[in-house]
Amino acid sequence: MANVKLGTKAVGSIVKIKVNGAAKDFIIVQQGNPNTSTYDSSCAGTWLLMKDSYNYMKWEETEENNYASSDINSWLNGTFYNLIDADIRAVIKQVKIPYHGGSSYGDTLHTGANGLNTKVFLLSGIEVGWTNRTDEYFPNDGAKLSYFLAGTGTNENKKRVAYRNGSAQDWYLRSPRIINTSSNNVWKVADDGSYDYDNCVNSNDIRPAFILPSTLVVSDDGTVSTNTAPAINASSTNLGKQNAPFNFAYTVTDADGDTLTVTEKLDGKTTATRTGIASGTALTFGQGSTAENFQRILNGSHTIQITANDGKDSTSLNATFTKSVTSASVTLAEPLTVEGDITVAVLQVTGSIPDDAVFKAEVTNNANDPSPVWQDATTEVQKGVNIVFENKTATAGAAFNFRVSVERGASGEGGHIEAVSGAFQ
Repeated sequence: MANVKLGTKAVGSIVKIKVNGAAKDFIIVQQGNPNTSTYDSSCAGTWLLMKDSYNYMKWEETEENNYASSDINSWLNGTFYNLIDADIRAVIKQVKIPYHGGSSYGDTLHTGANGLNTKVFLLSGIEVGWTNRTDEYFPNDGAKLSYFLAGTGTNENKKRVAYRNGSAQDWYLRSPRIINTSSNNVWKVADDGSYDYDNCVNSNDIRPAFILPSTLVVSDDGTVSTNTAPAINASSTNLGKQNAPFNFAYTVTDADGDTLTVTEKLDGKTTATRTGIASGTALTFGQGSTAENFQRILNGSHTIQITANDGKDSTSLNATFTKSVTSASVTLAEPLTVEGDITVAVLQVTGSIPDDAVFKAEVTNNANDPSPVWQDATTEVQKGVNIVFENKTATAGAAFNFRVSVERGASGEGGHIEAVSGAFQ
């Protein structure tokens, strides 16, 4: 199983984040903004809630149930925030969450862009599946998160139960109990998952929550990590027409210094895989860079895809080109030498050559001379008959070679040379 993006994990999945140096389980309770009319756009991302209770503490020392000014809000965004792994801490989203100002503040509800500017927070009663009809003193401070079930039945309550050292505990929410005759009560989840409230000066367990970018990476063991995806840079990705081997140069880099696996594809088919590539390495697309490989590419439009993978994330770059080769020629790299004279030869060219293609075949029996005599043998090759050499002189010794050329005709029909064979005496 490969590393995946945090945003692809299902709601209810458990991921791990270090808090005070120890890996803690967090539940994914929401993917994306729960309600765009209630929450600021900053709340888009992956919502995480600590699976177990973390701390046992007072909500507020002064018996005022305004979450924005509460001691628990200050502690979450100070002491607790600084306990989170530094890499994760650096990417926790600054969000604006809906909150109620408390019963001593005229039942003021703040939503959307007027929400509380924070990073780490407690969930609200509405977010854990209760409605403001459950109790007349519930503020409408949020929307149900996907992980929780709406209602107060056994199954619904079970989703809310949290444990500390294997024992179910009451845990605080951020929602005040909005009754004007009392400004000190706040809502909490009871140890059986039902709703309850308490004086804010009393201590209960807490379950911190925060929102992370959905682009973070989750490893096979559930660990969430920040990772900078590799980068691929090229001077141009529009390579135009190519009629000869070409160099498509690119450079792969990784900000984290990870070694890379680089995959090259042509039209979706892998042509090369390079492993252990160091950041900053300059590379050239292999399929187009040599004559042998270029010949295997058919005429027409093509797409090159370069992918760099650092073991956690991948980046791809596409480049396009059009191969436009309308002629071809074949000859021997080294002439064939013999003792004596070469007087006659036979040559066969096989493949697919359109009728209107411009075809030419030439042979020589003194290929090693400073100025070899090339004899036109087009007719003989086309008819499949012997070629009688007219030249009788070979100052550097008898040496045979041929050259075959073909060029696309007016019809534009393409073709290919499959093989050239023959013999001489």
